[in-house]
Amino acid sequence: MLELTQLVELQAVDTQLQDLNELLGDLPKKVDKLRLEEESLINAVDKGNNRLKEIELALNKAEHHMAEIKQKIDKLKDQLSLVTSNKQYDALTQEIEYLKQAMNEAELEDLELEEEKETLHNDLQEKEENLESLSEDLRIRRGRLENLISESADKKSELEKEREKESIHIDPSVLGRYVRIRDARDGLAVVTIDGNSCSVCGFVVPPQTVSVIRKKTLLYNCDICSRFLYFDK
Repeated sequence: MLELTQLVELQAVDTQLQDLNELLGDLPKKVDKLRLEEESLINAVDKGNNRLKEIELALNKAEHHMAEIKQKIDKLKDQLSLVTSNKQYDALTQEIEYLKQAMNEAELEDLELEEEKETLHNDLQEKEENLESLSEDLRIRRGRLENLISESADKKSELEKEREKESIHIDPSVLGRYVRIRDARDGLAVVTIDGNSCSVCGFVVPPQTVSVIRKKTLLYNCDICSRFLYFDK
């Protein structure tokens, strides 16, 4: 039966295509995952560097601010020796205390910025080292993937053309059945009969049906796994 023969040949082609895809394995997914990790690290490093710039500007501003406060305090202290009344003295003293409080707050902000700067610097250093390592790993994996794709591209194209050639002569309804079974059964839709049973699931086929399968006069699907059965001399 010509259609059965073509199904057997189609299965052989599909098995080779499946083997070819398995040759690549999950490398493309791993490469994509590494690429996303690399992008995430790059964004984190860029964000960290931008924050470092903001901290540097804030530190410069804080130092400027503290210098101005110190200058005002020194100026007010100089004025204390010149005052002639307790009221003036108390007012200047109060102003100095206010400025000292402002200085304490500015120094605390400066300290917090310095601590954040140091923590961020260490974190960025670690991220940049990880990024360098990840980028190298990604480069190697991309190279491996490109080599595998290059080596298998011609073979895959040849098999796909052969598959199209085999498929065109098979009845569309039979081909549809074949594809559904193949997709549901890990790529295997056509299998041999072993003695009087399905070689994959072991279902025992009635003797009269075995005779028909051997003669290749009809298409027969296993009652258990639904695969097409054929006799291989």
